[in-house]
Amino acid sequence: MAIVNGKSNLIHDPYNPASVPPDPAQARGRLVVMTGILLNAASDSNGSMWHLADLPATCLIDEGTKFDVQNDGFAQIVIGTETDTDAFVDVARTTGATHQPVVFGDARHGLRLWQILGLPSNPGGNIALYKHAEANATAAGNMPFVIKYITD
Repeated sequence: MAIVNGKSNLIHDPYNPASVPPDPAQARGRLVVMTGILLNAASDSNGSMWHLADLPATCLIDEGTKFDVQNDGFAQIVIGTETDTDAFVDVARTTGATHQPVVFGDARHGLRLWQILGLPSNPGGNIALYKHAEANATAAGNMPFVIKYITD
């Protein structure tokens, strides 16, 4: 077997023209924490939507992002963009108390928000996240959440 001396994507050799400088958000990013709560009424119906937050399209979603779904008023928790209802979260309330859309080491780890949402390219600016109702509410409810992201 060969002995190698490798580098992570955080190491740059300025004397090597093939070496790419590290992504600033990955190498020295700033963590931003947003804490919110969303309330719904028992009378909220299919097709309703709630604007949760605006995030930079290029931010890295931290694995500390969590949605407390156990007391939500809908059977299915669906979070996405204004037009793609479930691009970020699509989980049944019964799956557990807390849902994390990005888990350390999973396929979404280290991706930009626009990539996680399945967009073909970076749209630039901010992306608005919305919670959508895909059926009528089963009860009044609440969904506390924390969104953590890393930006440069």
